[in-house]
Amino acid sequence: MTIFTTKLLTIFVVVSIVLLSACSTPANNLVHTQALGAYLKDLFESHDITLDSSDFLGPVEEPYLAFAKMLNLIPSSEQGDKEITDEIAEQISEQFLSIKDYILLDGLYGKIDMHEHYRDDGDVEEFLSAAGCLGISKVLFVPTGLGPDNEGYEQHQESLIKHIKEEFPEKIIAFCTIDEADPRAAEIFEQCLKDGADGLKLIGGHTSFYDEPLNSENMYKVYQKASEYGVPILLHGSILTIRGLKEQLEKVYSDFPEVTFIHAHYSSTIMNGIHLDECAELLDKYPNLYIDLSMGGGIKRYHGYYKLKISIFVDFLVAYQNRILFGSDIILNTAKHKDFDWLYRRMKCDIDLHQQEYYDCSFGEEENPKPGFYLDEEVLRKLYYENPRKVLGY
Repeated sequence: MTIFTTKLLTIFVVVSIVLLSACSTPANNLVHTQALGAYLKDLFESHDITLDSSDFLGPVEEPYLAFAKMLNLIPSSEQGDKEITDEIAEQISEQFLSIKDYILLDGLYGKIDMHEHYRDDGDVEEFLSAAGCLGISKVLFVPTGLGPDNEGYEQHQESLIKHIKEEFPEKIIAFCTIDEADPRAAEIFEQCLKDGADGLKLIGGHTSFYDEPLNSENMYKVYQKASEYGVPILLHGSILTIRGLKEQLEKVYSDFPEVTFIHAHYSSTIMNGIHLDECAELLDKYPNLYIDLSMGGGIKRYHGYYKLKISIFVDFLVAYQNRILFGSDIILNTAKHKDFDWLYRRMKCDIDLHQQEYYDCSFGEEENPKPGFYLDEEVLRKLYYENPRKVLGY
């Protein structure tokens, strides 16, 4: 056999292998007939979900692409003109069908959830999928430890800031936390901000964590860092149950007018009764103060108060609609019961409370339906989107 013949034989073998490989390639690895954006549009519309830009709280150019990202069907970096394979199209379709019946079609997509807790190894992807079905596009997580000194927060914080936020940069708002009594608190906070965090959460105003006055010299160093970096501070402040805490916080709010503070849970003024006048007093005195409406583990107690005095809450929310933020206050950890269904139902309680005249909720009080706030869309847009953007500087 000549060298020339050998070369021809080699070429023949290589070409044959290539052709055989092409013929044996599974059909679902072939390029799909549509680009990603067009495929998503057809997928949603074929299941009676029709979207346009008016359905979103913020500006979007491709509604179906934006909603698919919100639902965690595709990565946030994907573009509508991207070519996809049949296999990818099938995967998207299967995932979509598994959550289709959970999707809340309220036309308020792009909500920003401003109060959730993260502990290491909590399933953030599951949380984001459940939240996305309710139109939530961004979630603020705080890395919370255990009382009395926020024990273990360092591990949760490192995981959240250095891993979770990097994995979901468009969806996760990551706040730092500290042990308020730690003399290195300001230093730790600053390093956390340098690592990419967006703000601070203080837990020391909680009755189970309080061991340091929130207007101490040590804490003033922390507030100064927030001022220098221009970031907001979310705090739990039980002003009705911790003696002197209200006066401490008023001093802080007054001395740092350039810092935006968020006093969680109606400023903790729904304890042993409804004391919204105390919350209103703080909001009236300090223009740098916001509140959030999160209920967390107190959902049963809150539902009881809402039922008795629903008009008081609605009047308050309307009066202070420019200073209020939405959140659920769920602790995302490794608890097995906190799966997709549980997370979805828990967050939906908060969404329905604000949007419906009457709603069902399996958490807290067993009596259903419960009276809701039934807020106007203009107010909801502020709670869900406009106010969070102001606080976060978007």
